[in-house]
Amino acid sequence: MIIANPIYDVVFKYLLEDVEIARELLSTILGEEVQSVEVKPQETSTETSGDIRILRFDFKAVIKKANGEISKVLIELQKAKKAFDVMRFRRYLGDNYRKEDDVLNDKGDLDKRPLPIITIYFLGFPLNSIQSGVVKINREYRDVVTQEILDIKEDFVELLTHDSYLIQVRKLAKAARNKLERVLHIFSPIYQSTTDKHQLDFQGDTNDPLVKKMLDRLGRAIASEEIRDLMDVEDELDRIFDREMKKKDEIIAEKEEVIAEKEEVIAEKEEIIAEKEEIIAEKEEVIAEKEEIIAEKDKLLIEEFQKNLELQRQIDELKKQIKP
Repeated sequence: MIIANPIYDVVFKYLLEDVEIARELLSTILGEEVQSVEVKPQETSTETSGDIRILRFDFKAVIKKANGEISKVLIELQKAKKAFDVMRFRRYLGDNYRKEDDVLNDKGDLDKRPLPIITIYFLGFPLNSIQSGVVKINREYRDVVTQEILDIKEDFVELLTHDSYLIQVRKLAKAARNKLERVLHIFSPIYQSTTDKHQLDFQGDTNDPLVKKMLDRLGRAIASEEIRDLMDVEDELDRIFDREMKKKDEIIAEKEEVIAEKEEVIAEKEEIIAEKEEIIAEKEEVIAEKEEIIAEKDKLLIEEFQKNLELQRQIDELKKQIKP
């Protein structure tokens, strides 16, 4: 089935603007029932700064956990096609930590308070040290002394920490092993068309209801001239990005080459200095040996002179004794 390639920001955004698809996709990723989800237009943006373009969604969601507990959370979803600046991700997260929303307190009244945060990162590039396609980084409460895992939740902790999900579309398993992988296969580059990178020839499981909804919407996207035009714009931005990155890499390589040459010159100078110091040290050693030889000779001469004086004294004494 031919569909629009959702790795493109414009297509990804178009897909998740369908609130029902967004709700079901979030439920599948989190493994919990997302009962409702809200995303406001101003909370959806493509951030462009220098080299990096990041598509960002902030969802307010009501989640029903397996134990029946209902909670309201903020789900931050960010998508990046290129290797990213981690500080920009941290800044977005910091913005959300400052946000407050209406939450019912124990008395049933509305209070303004921050929401617990869950972050989801769709990455179009691989992380070298993580080979799994989907990874959850979650929290646990553990007694450090006894190593016992504590079955508790504390608002103070929940509001200061968060769970995260990493989705590396280039490392998704080729054969889906569960519902999550069946759904995420829609984002896999293995189905990318060889003739038109704007589209995928999806050959995955089409029996899942959510997959069907996503395929239907992505099928409409590929038929949209406006979306295809925006994909062309994205391609041009990617070409500019790659060209600028190549220039930067070349500049960095040139600077590193200059630094290496300077370091080589410095090393050569240091070697020459070391050789000169070694020659000086050898000369000083020779001088010291000569001075030692001269001192030894002086000592011998003095001893010889003293012996001669003593011999002359003895001769003079003998002369006195034999004088008539």
